[in-house]
Amino acid sequence: MRPDEAIRPTPEDEPRLGTEHLPRADIAVLEQSQPRLVDAALRGPVILTRHGRDAFVLLPVDMFSRLARDAEARRLKGPPVIEGQPGEG
Repeated sequence: MRPDEAIRPTPEDEPRLGTEHLPRADIAVLEQSQPRLVDAALRGPVILTRHGRDAFVLLPVDMFSRLARDAEARRLKGPPVIEGQPGEG
């Protein structure tokens, strides 16, 4: 991938749990300019800052997939329902 090449969507025949439909970009350009950043991100989460504020989190794909599975398992199966009568409680 060239630095000016567009980020491409994931091909339909390659879905991965938690990463379906996310755009893909080759890391080669970033790895050439920031090898230590890439190495750190491969070991675990890295928070990138912008203008002194937290802006992005880089996660290895296996960590992201676990996070996506955990979030899906905890997802509500509909709107929350509050039981009881007004004034109770």
